[in-house]
Amino acid sequence: MIPDCGTLPPEPEVCLFASEVLEKRAWALLDEIPGVRENKDPECLHRMRVASRRFRNALPLFPGCFPSSEAKRWEKEARRVGRALGEARDADVQADSIAGWLAGLEDARFKPGIERLILRLSQKREKLQERVLEALDRLEEGPLKSELPEAVRGLSVDMRLACPTETGPIVRDVALKLLTRRLAELEAFDSIAGHPERVEELHAMRIAGKRLRYTLEVFRPHLGGEAAHFLEKLKEMQDLLGEIHDCDVWIGWLPVFLEKEKCRTFRYFGHGRAFARLRPGILFLQEAYRARREEKFEAFRAFWEKSRTSPGWEGLLAGLGRDLP
Repeated sequence: MIPDCGTLPPEPEVCLFASEVLEKRAWALLDEIPGVRENKDPECLHRMRVASRRFRNALPLFPGCFPSSEAKRWEKEARRVGRALGEARDADVQADSIAGWLAGLEDARFKPGIERLILRLSQKREKLQERVLEALDRLEEGPLKSELPEAVRGLSVDMRLACPTETGPIVRDVALKLLTRRLAELEAFDSIAGHPERVEELHAMRIAGKRLRYTLEVFRPHLGGEAAHFLEKLKEMQDLLGEIHDCDVWIGWLPVFLEKEKCRTFRYFGHGRAFARLRPGILFLQEAYRARREEKFEAFRAFWEKSRTSPGWEGLLAGLGRDLP
């Protein structure tokens, strides 16, 4: 469902900007389809997943520029393909992370368990590619590709004829209103930033920061040079929270994986002796991810405390557009 972003009026200047933004983001998504189908370069899938997120974040920023029924169809299509891409991308990232641990191992006792984990992740990724291809088929046959390009071109023509003045100041005013709201959504998590045990809230805080960052990227052409510094700070925060979330996923999932492998071993061999070789490596990873999480959370805590001092988030927001005429 498209979130409510307020009741900002669809001025012609804003809708003209919307047509440019959404066309660019839609084609950033669609242009990656051949590379994702081929599945030789994982960066194609990564770029397409990010493009899906950016499109879904941008679409509800411009209520009234398109009929809501059309916008909902486009959003649904982008979300559906984004879900399939996300699962596959997560598997790619997990495999790279585990391969990094394996490459740096000195204790041979840990290798069998980690190698088994890499094998299972590879098998999982192969199955997920089937779902990715199905999602791409639906996308190419669906309304996002068949309807949106023509709709944004038509909107662009109509709004160019309707815009009597320079669009920049009006778009910038709308941008600052939206960014003020997005920043308030992020700062609402201030009370949990010092609590490492609040796993779900920290993940939600990461999402709030991502929404703020993506919104800032949409309007960056109308916000001057200070937008780059603001984006840099948001990316730093997002990276820290992302690494914390990744560790939380591993910490929760590795015991489940260990139990599944134990059951598989007993079913296949009728005893658990072979499983004993796998256990040390998985336990090693569990402790390694716990230690990494503690390290990253302390880095995030220090970052957040520093972000509350001058100029702070409010100062960064207030500086947007100051260098523009």
